[in-house]
This record gives sequence, C-alpha cells and structure tokens, in this order.
Amino acid sequence: MMDIMLLAFWTDTTRICTFMMGDAQSGQVFDFLDGVGKSSFHGISHHREDRKKRDEYEKIGTWHVEQLAYLVDKMKKLDEGGSSLLDNVQILFGSSLKDGNSHDPHDLPLVLGGGAQGKIKTGRRLRAKKDTPMCNLLLQMMHNAGADHKRLGDSTGALALA
Repeated sequence: MMDIMLLAFWTDTTRICTFMMGDAQSGQVFDFLDGVGKSSFHGISHHREDRKKRDEYEKIGTWHVEQLAYLVDKMKKLDEGGSSLLDNVQILFGSSLKDGNSHDPHDLPLVLGGGAQGKIKTGRRLRAKKDTPMCNLLLQMMHNAGADHKRLGDSTGALALA
C-alpha cells in the first residue's frame, strides 16, 4: 500500500491520502510478525501490563513505524526538480489513543513528516500545550494544503508549525 500512495503522490494523481494501517476494532491479527501470536491487535492493546502481551504490542507498534520509515525513505529519494517529494508533502502518523490499555486520548505521540513546501519547519520536536486538541494540528495541515477553514472539529486554533 505504501508504494501505491507513493506513486499517487509522485505522479500528482493526488497529494492527499488517508491510510489507516489498522482499525483497532477490526480484530486484525499480526501473527506474521515473529513473536506475535494469534490474538487480535485490539485484544493485545488491552495488555493489563502482562509482559508477553506488552512485548507483542511493542512488536506491532515497531512494525507500524517501520512502514512509515519505508515510505519516508522512498519519498526522500524522489526528486521533484531540486527538492524531494518529502519536502513537498506532509505526513501525519499516530493514533487517536496514547495507550490502548487505558484508552488515554491525551498527549498523543504523533509524527509529522515532510516540509509541506516550506510550510513546516523540520528537524525538531514540538510539544503542544497540555490538552491541545489534535484538531488544531489537523487544521494547520489543512491550511498548509490550501484549505482556508476557520475551525475543524474541536479545534481552538491552528497549531503553529513554521
């Protein structure tokens, strides 16, 4: 799927894509990964601090991050007339929960990649104020893509990324 998204961006078929690697409610099994059994990702996410389940949960999370790394690496290597494809796009990777075990929706660990044609200052770590709605980030990403909306969901304003 990563290669299909990459091709769509590179050929300008689209510059907008949403890809859900796995709906936690789907019962997706990751037994193709070494050390992960036949339990569903959702079931494993409710690990209750059981070491075996936590290890499986970590292996699944690591696999997801490896997929992102693959996509980012490919985008870095595609030249678009003096800048890379990665310089010209924005990629958001993360989850709507910090921890599936506790269903914690606060302080989400998110990765925002790409430069959005210079609209995102890269190479740094940002920490939003406590309880900043995720929609503030999404609203800024919409602005970066040229959509002039004042609000999105529970946003309180666009999150500064430049």
